[in-house]
Amino acid sequence: MLTDIFVVPSTASDELRYAADFICTGSHDEITIQQAIDKAAKENKNILLANGIYRIDGFHDFGDGGPLAALCFPNNRREYIFKGQNSAYSGSDSVQFYVSRAALDTIEDREYDANANDPSKNPPDVIRTTWLPKGISAGSALVLENIRISLSHNKKPIRCVDLRRCDRIEVKNFKLSAIREMNAGFGKPPTIPAKGCIGLTATDGSNNSYANFTDVGACGFYEGIQISGEHVVLINCNAVMCYYGYTFGNYGISCGANHPITLINCMDERNVCLPLFNSCGDSIKGTNTRMQGMQEVTMISFNMERIAEQSPGGVLGDCMREVHPGTWRGNIDFTLQPAWHHLNDPTAQLWENDGSGVGIRTRNLTHKPACGTKERLSYYPTYMQQVFDTDMNKLLICVDPANKKWVDANGNTAD
Repeated sequence: MLTDIFVVPSTASDELRYAADFICTGSHDEITIQQAIDKAAKENKNILLANGIYRIDGFHDFGDGGPLAALCFPNNRREYIFKGQNSAYSGSDSVQFYVSRAALDTIEDREYDANANDPSKNPPDVIRTTWLPKGISAGSALVLENIRISLSHNKKPIRCVDLRRCDRIEVKNFKLSAIREMNAGFGKPPTIPAKGCIGLTATDGSNNSYANFTDVGACGFYEGIQISGEHVVLINCNAVMCYYGYTFGNYGISCGANHPITLINCMDERNVCLPLFNSCGDSIKGTNTRMQGMQEVTMISFNMERIAEQSPGGVLGDCMREVHPGTWRGNIDFTLQPAWHHLNDPTAQLWENDGSGVGIRTRNLTHKPACGTKERLSYYPTYMQQVFDTDMNKLLICVDPANKKWVDANGNTAD
C-alpha cells in the first residue's frame, strides 16, 4: 500500500503527472497542496512533493481561530511527514514555495504583533498546524524536510513556518528567504525588513519527545529563527542578513521554558543585531506569566560575521542582549569575523554592557587561556573570564568587561 500522497508542480513532466495524486496549476497552488494534506489526514498517509516551483497566491481562514495561513496541518494526534524530493542546492533543483507579490499584497495594512499569543494580532502564516490553546501534548507532530520558502519581498509582516501549536517537530534542509525579488544578495544587502516578517517560529513551551532543527537557513527577515520551548536542538542552522538572526523566548507561549536549548555549529552572519534573549522560565500555574529566568542555552562553535556594509540598511545594531538582564544561564563559545578576508577578532564585543550575559559562561575562542599582560589587555573580555597572566604569574578574572577590569583570586585589582 502506498504511504505517500504525491504532488507535482505545474511544470512537471508527463511521466510525473501520470504518477501524481495532485497536479498543481501554477496559480494558488496552496489550495491543491492543502487538498493533498487533507487527503493524507483522511487516509493516514504522508505527502511527497516533486521538485519545482509552487505558487502561494493567498492566505485562508481555516476556521480554528488561528492566523490566516496558506497551508494548515490538521490536529488528529499523529505525525505527518511533509517532504520535498531533494534538498535545495540552487534555486531550481528543489521544492520551492514561492509566496508571490500578489499574496503579500493581500496582507492588510494594520497593526500586527507577531509575538503575541493572541492569533488575531498575528500576521498570516505560510505553514502552521491547527490552532489550539497550547501545542504541547495537544497538537499533531510534523517532520518537514527538503523545502524552500521564498517571499517576493520582506516589506510585509508574515511568518513562513509557525510551530507554536505543533506538539513535536523535526525540520531538516529547510531554506527560508524573504528577498527573492528584491535585487539583494551577499554583495548587496536588503533594506531593513518589516517588523513581523519572520522565518521560523519554534515550539510552544516544553515538547513531547524532541524538537530538532537541522540545516535550517533564514535570509532577509526581521527575525530569522525564533526559538523558545525546551529540549530544542539546532544543528548547522544559519541566519543571514536579517534584523535579528536569532531570538530566544521572544514570542508568547502557553507552557514552561526551563530546560535546555542547544545550538551546535550554527551561524549568525551579517545581521543588524546579534541574538536577543527575552522570556524564559516556568509559567505561574494557571497563567502565561513567566517566573523569569534560569533557563539554559548552550551555543557550541557559534560563529558570527558582523559587517555593517553587508547588513540590512548598512548599519549595525545591538550586541547580544537580554531583555531581562542576567536572567538566562548557560554556555556560549564563539568566534566573530569583523570583515571579509579577516581573521576572527579577539577584540570583538559580544554582550551589551547593561548586565546582559552575566549568568552565561561566555568565551571568545580566539583568546588564549594563558598569555602575557599586553596580550590579555588587548582582548575584549567577557564577564568572569579567566586568564593566567604569565607576566604576573597568577590567574586573573575579568569583573568588568567594558573597562577591562581584572582581579586576582583575592579580589585585588590587576593592572
